[in-house]
Amino acid sequence: MRDREEIGTPTVIAVGGGKGGVGKSVVSILLAQWLARMGRSTVLVDLDLSGANIHTLLGIKSPPATLFDLLSRRVDSLEEVAFSTSLENLRVVCGASEILTLANPAFAQKAKIARKLYGLDAEFLVLDLGAGTSFDVLDFFLLAEKQIVVTTAEPISIHNAYAFLRNAVFRRLTQLSRQYPIVQDVVRRAVDPLNDLDIRTIRDLYTRIGEVAGGEFLDPIRREMSAIRPLVVVNQVREARERNTPRVLQQVAARYLWVQVEDFGGIAHDPEIQRIVSKMIPVTSGSGYRGAFEAVRDMAARLAGERARPSHRSPGEATLAADARR
Repeated sequence: MRDREEIGTPTVIAVGGGKGGVGKSVVSILLAQWLARMGRSTVLVDLDLSGANIHTLLGIKSPPATLFDLLSRRVDSLEEVAFSTSLENLRVVCGASEILTLANPAFAQKAKIARKLYGLDAEFLVLDLGAGTSFDVLDFFLLAEKQIVVTTAEPISIHNAYAFLRNAVFRRLTQLSRQYPIVQDVVRRAVDPLNDLDIRTIRDLYTRIGEVAGGEFLDPIRREMSAIRPLVVVNQVREARERNTPRVLQQVAARYLWVQVEDFGGIAHDPEIQRIVSKMIPVTSGSGYRGAFEAVRDMAARLAGERARPSHRSPGEATLAADARR
């Protein structure tokens, strides 16, 4: 391990999306694998708290420790849960989907996980999130400095990716307005696309907030919301035209959410991935220079080259602290 002062605060990469089956877990594993191969100390964290499967995709039948060991106080830190893999520089923190109470963690549990994540001795943390838009999924997505949304070119997948982004935006707005009931009421009503305030876009919402609370409150909100800059990855691309999928999300998100979405690349449909997953072979054992593996290598290189500067304040604590009064 490198010296703590050399590493600083880990850069957190969250991999989410609105639909199961788009390949989030495989993308998470490949990203973590390539970051590790590039010499970056990396921890892959399974935060799919209702269906943890990272260990299975890595060929691990029985993890030596899981998040449940931390939350049940069997261990004191995530360092005791993170275990080494056969790949140098890569460690894994496994989830525990067989524990029913982890499917809907309480605020205190989420806050504890967030604090412990930023205490891990690593340069990069790759968080594999669950499907859907539950509060725990959205909170950990918003925690990250690098927010990746995985989708396919299927219309329902694109729709679910947009819904995921919309819910993330409103989740953050709800957190930011919690101490101001008059503003929170406006946000709560605006969640309904057919609301009685005739708010159809985030721009409309900002206008309404400015009317009821003034610019002194609106300006800080807009600054905080600018931190939501999703990176869209199109998975399982079969035709060249499917690479235009991020453009659709970019246009809709810019118009309705006032969110800047970045096209982070496409991953071609790769029979090698299907073969590996179907035969229960560890994903990391696949070829490193073809298909999906090569595409994700390029993404990992971009992430490694864009490493955020260490922060004295844990973004995870800042995001989840706003939820303490839920």
